[in-house]
Amino acid sequence: MDEVRVCVVGAGRAGMVHATNFRWRVSHARLVAVVDVDRERAARAARELDLPDAAYPSLQPAVEQARPNAVVVTTPTPTHPDLVEEACRAGLHVLCEKPMALTLGDCDRMLEAARSAGVILQIGFMRRFDPAFAAAKQQILDGAIGRPLIVRSLTRGPGLPPPWARDPRTSNGLLAEVNSHDFDTIRWLGGGEVVLVFALANALKAVELRREYPGFNDTAVAVARLDNEAFGMIDGVCPADYGYDARAEVVGSEGVLFIGDSRRRGLVRLTKAEGHVEQHFLTWRERFAQAYRDEAEHLVACVRGEAAPAVTGWDGRRALEAVLAANESIQSGQPVGIPVPARRP
Repeated sequence: MDEVRVCVVGAGRAGMVHATNFRWRVSHARLVAVVDVDRERAARAARELDLPDAAYPSLQPAVEQARPNAVVVTTPTPTHPDLVEEACRAGLHVLCEKPMALTLGDCDRMLEAARSAGVILQIGFMRRFDPAFAAAKQQILDGAIGRPLIVRSLTRGPGLPPPWARDPRTSNGLLAEVNSHDFDTIRWLGGGEVVLVFALANALKAVELRREYPGFNDTAVAVARLDNEAFGMIDGVCPADYGYDARAEVVGSEGVLFIGDSRRRGLVRLTKAEGHVEQHFLTWRERFAQAYRDEAEHLVACVRGEAAPAVTGWDGRRALEAVLAANESIQSGQPVGIPVPARRP
């Protein structure tokens, strides 16, 4: 296949990151459609992408008229299962943003749809493609720090998520919408499956939202045990106000890795009045710009048969399983165990 034709579903912030990459920055790819139920937003996005005739209100007409090979799903989490199933039935490969779904049953539906159709289901854990995170994983595999003992991972978002994501009933809360990446990171870098989670959470910043969204949390911590006896530690704050912050640390039996930085490189200001001043990342789009491009390149390579998927629907399901266990732990005040399947499907 010389060229992969891509349709992006959802013209919000994440959707436009993906659409912009596939439009101008990914080799062997062509953006052919932008889908959004808000017709004006779809049209506005298409104009911004210099594809004024590529806007569609739903996936079906986009598939019929634009004839994509792959679909990128960036809509709110509750919509993922139906859209992924529809894409798979049409024989299209899928990159689905995290969290994969709201329930494990929905994850299983998506996995079965992809399996039955013989298509790729890639989940948007773009940190795996970030140069620093990817280099850390390779050093772990090379034995540079020995056996992983503790993996710490954090995500702190600068502002409140959209209203649907504030409601645990439609999002599974902070640990899903913000910290799904961290649950994936601890199992990926730790080299094992999460088998036990204990979590604490509260509304410490936007306290008033508890009245509108029962169970709302903006601050959370979690500890986990992996099946290889390594430990994981996660923290999340949203809104953190000071900017976007995503880092990790791996303590090994023979050394330690520090991954990521909240500071932007290349500019430091030093004055008598201000002291030492460095700029820091304000958005996730800025912090992981290269990771999103490399994630898109990887999808295209997989569709073209040049690579095997590095992050799959199974990874999305396992991350959600840990999130759900953490939410159960918050409610019960007790650690929650997670069974490890006998084999990966």
